[in-house]
Amino acid sequence: MPKLRNALFLALLLLVGSAQTGWGQTPRDLGHAPNGTWAALNAVNDSGMAVGWGDVAGDTRMLGLKLSPDSDLTWIVNGMSSNEMWASEGMGISSAGIVAGHIRSENGEARAYAWNVDDKTGVDLGTLPGDDGSAAIAINSSGTLIVGNSYHWLNARSIWATAVVWRLEQVWNHGQPTERWVIHVLPTGGLEQHNAVFRGDTLNNWSGWGVNDLGQIVGDAWTNKYDEIAVVWNPDRNGGWTVQRLPNVSTSSGKTYGYTEALSINNQGEIVGDMSADAWNTTTPAYWMVSPPPKHHVWNLTELGYNQVAIAWCINDVGDIVGMNYDSASHIRAARWVTTDPGNAIQLVVPGDYSRALGVNNHGVVVGRYRLDTTGPLQAFAATIIR
Repeated sequence: MPKLRNALFLALLLLVGSAQTGWGQTPRDLGHAPNGTWAALNAVNDSGMAVGWGDVAGDTRMLGLKLSPDSDLTWIVNGMSSNEMWASEGMGISSAGIVAGHIRSENGEARAYAWNVDDKTGVDLGTLPGDDGSAAIAINSSGTLIVGNSYHWLNARSIWATAVVWRLEQVWNHGQPTERWVIHVLPTGGLEQHNAVFRGDTLNNWSGWGVNDLGQIVGDAWTNKYDEIAVVWNPDRNGGWTVQRLPNVSTSSGKTYGYTEALSINNQGEIVGDMSADAWNTTTPAYWMVSPPPKHHVWNLTELGYNQVAIAWCINDVGDIVGMNYDSASHIRAARWVTTDPGNAIQLVVPGDYSRALGVNNHGVVVGRYRLDTTGPLQAFAATIIR
C-alpha cells in the first residue's frame, strides 16, 4: 500500500509540474513510520535532519528522518510516548541535532524534553515548581536555548501557562563543571494584569514559539477566550530578558489588527506569524522586521486571494517564509513567501485536499504535512525552493 500511495503521489505531481513556480525538487511523499498510520514534519536543520510527530502502533512519538541524496529514509523513532497537547504545532531542531519536544509524563501531561535524534538520548527538562506539565517548542541553531511553556490546569477546560526558556548553563557537580538545562521564567512586563490589554480579561497564558542565536525570543500571550498578542523578548545586560508587545498596525496597509501571534524568528531578527481583525475567524500572514530595535516595520504577506485563514509558520536566515493559505476551493495549501518580495505568495503544489509547510532550512528544504483527502491520515512531505 505505501508503494501504491507513493506512485500515485508522484504521478499526480508530474501532471501539475508546470505549475511549480518557485519550487525545485518535486515534493517528496515521506509517508509515516513503520507500524504507524500518520506523520507530520515540523522542522528541519541545515544538515537535512527533519523532525516531527507520528504514531507507532497507535502511540504518538517524536520522529526524525534524514533528508539527503544518500539517505534510505529510515524513520528514527523516540522510545517514549508523547502527549499530543502541543504536538500539532511545536517542535524544533538545532544544527547539532538536539530536538525540542516533549514526552508523556507519569501524570499523563506533556513534559518538555530535549532529544538527541542522532544518538537517541534525551533529557527531561522538567516544569516550574507545582506545575502539571510543560512543552519545549523551539530551539536555536546553536543549541543553547530552548523555549516553550510550563503549565497547570485551572479547571477541566482552562490552563495557566507560563512562558519559559531553558538555557544550557555550566554548573558545578561534586567539584566538577558540567552542562545542564536550567529553566527561567520569561517576564510579562505587566501585560498579564487584568484589563491591561483586553478589557474585562486577563492574558493568563504565555508561551515562547521561536528563538534565535542572538537570544531573541518570540511568542504569544492569550486569554481563555483566545484574545491574543504577539511579543518579543530581547536579552538584557543582566542575563535576563525584557518583553515588548509587537506592533499590530500594518506598515504596508495601515490597517490595525486586534489579535496577533508570532511563531518564528531568524538570526536577523525577522519575525513571522499572523494577524486577525475578527477574533481569528480570518487571519492574514504577517512579517515583522524588528532588528535593530526600536524600529519596527510590519507587512501583511499577500494571501492567495482568498479571505480565510493564512499563517506564516517559519522563516529562515535567508528570508524564505513558509506556511499555509487557502486556495479557491477552500482547501488549506502549503505556501511560501520571501522577505524581499512579501507581496508575492507562491503555492506549493501538493496533491490532495490539505497541506501545510511548517519548517524551512537555510538551503531551502521545506517540510510539512499533507492529506490526500480531508479525512485521510496526515503524511509527511519535503520539497526544495528554487532561488
